[in-house]
Amino acid sequence: MSYTETFTDSTGRSKQLEFRFHREARMRYRAESVDRLFADDYKLLREYIEHHINIQQPRIQELYDYAEGNNHNISVLKRRREEDMADSRAIHNFGKAIASFKQGYLVGNPIRVDYEGDENNEILTNIEKVNNFHQLNRALVLDLSKTGRAYDLTYRAKDDSTRVVQLDPRYTFVVFDMTLENHSLVGVRYYDKSQFENKRKTVEVYTDERVITFGYDGKLEEVGSQPHAFQLVPITEYLNTGNGMGDYETELSLIDLYDNAQSDTANYMQDLSDAILAIIGRISFPSWVDTAEKQIDFLRQMRKARLMNLEPPLDENGKEGNVDAKYLYKQYDVNGTEAYKNRVVNDIHKFTNTPDMTDKNFSGHQSGEALKWKVFGLDQERVDMQALFEQSLKRRYRLIANVGRVAREIIGFDVAKLKITFTPNLPKSLQEKIDAFKALGGTLSQETAMTLTDIVESPESELKKVQKESDSVNTFARQMALNERQTDEKVMADE
Repeated sequence: MSYTETFTDSTGRSKQLEFRFHREARMRYRAESVDRLFADDYKLLREYIEHHINIQQPRIQELYDYAEGNNHNISVLKRRREEDMADSRAIHNFGKAIASFKQGYLVGNPIRVDYEGDENNEILTNIEKVNNFHQLNRALVLDLSKTGRAYDLTYRAKDDSTRVVQLDPRYTFVVFDMTLENHSLVGVRYYDKSQFENKRKTVEVYTDERVITFGYDGKLEEVGSQPHAFQLVPITEYLNTGNGMGDYETELSLIDLYDNAQSDTANYMQDLSDAILAIIGRISFPSWVDTAEKQIDFLRQMRKARLMNLEPPLDENGKEGNVDAKYLYKQYDVNGTEAYKNRVVNDIHKFTNTPDMTDKNFSGHQSGEALKWKVFGLDQERVDMQALFEQSLKRRYRLIANVGRVAREIIGFDVAKLKITFTPNLPKSLQEKIDAFKALGGTLSQETAMTLTDIVESPESELKKVQKESDSVNTFARQMALNERQTDEKVMADE
């Protein structure tokens, strides 16, 4: 899949360009108002739905494919033109590796959300536990790394509890207003009416007041509507970067190059076993081998016996020529090919700011500070991504607070009192910290020491066991001392 356009540069010259994705594949949809979106029998809304299906969804699907081992370039049908040659397809899942690394680095440790004040802490903590926000955030960050965008939906469940779920970015988008604040006008989620029928879809449109359900087959037919109490569009969009780009999106061509290089190497190794045997001279066939089929079968038998009987050719003067037999195969520049593949791999890691964990220079006993320098580039991206994620995260809590006020569960919520803390999941050198702490003359309690070293699961329970053992030993010691004194007194009395 590619997109071709005619580009006119600043000098007025035109050129034909071919891109992997359409220029509008990451476009954010905008409208002046909800009324404008719904006007003329939902004309603008229908255009956005069709545009998302035809232009934006294919990009998202391809990025997902590259994180699922379905790389497109290497999977093209009839990649090799020679039908009798090997056609290996070596797929390398760099997409999954890059996305998983970023997910683990950013949200391997849970995002900590604190509210200044005790009045709402308990209810917010309970909602976080019920919805398993840590796993939800991990899933959203994984989507962000893969496709550049992620979505969640906040809703009120049948048991009258507030729930938050992840939505599939292939079938979800948000329409924003024209202001610089980027207020959400509607959120759209669509899906097939049946898993085995894609002719008619169901479209859910979320405004700041209602959820409107449509049947869609090119036209929108309203089939239901119900109000909600969130006071905002309950679908929240998360961005990986300001333009919603995935982490390996710009390096798909490099991944394709590596797939092709490894596949061609595998093809060469297989083709080598099927090399052509070139015979210079004449085969000495017995008289009974008088057909082409018998000759081929006789050659097979000679090859199996590791024996070949050749007769030298004769020129017009009856002089004998030379005989020879050798295999013909394509020459393979091992060093050059391997150096090329290493360059491609290095470029993939360099341009995605992902350290190569197989690099010998990355292994060994290195300090935490040394490891930080190896992820310096990723850390710069992390700062931008965290700011965008925090903005959307606060919007999630505003939705929770808005419906919580209606249900009289949350009182006096102020989003400014939310304190959100991200803790990158980077290997730390605990020994370095301990040595520095000791050098400053610091001391630690036993409970703190147990917590830091992570040797026991429950430091508090372990300390109780230690105290119990200590009390038992002290009781035994006192009893022994008492027995000794009683023995001494008895001896004195006997004297």
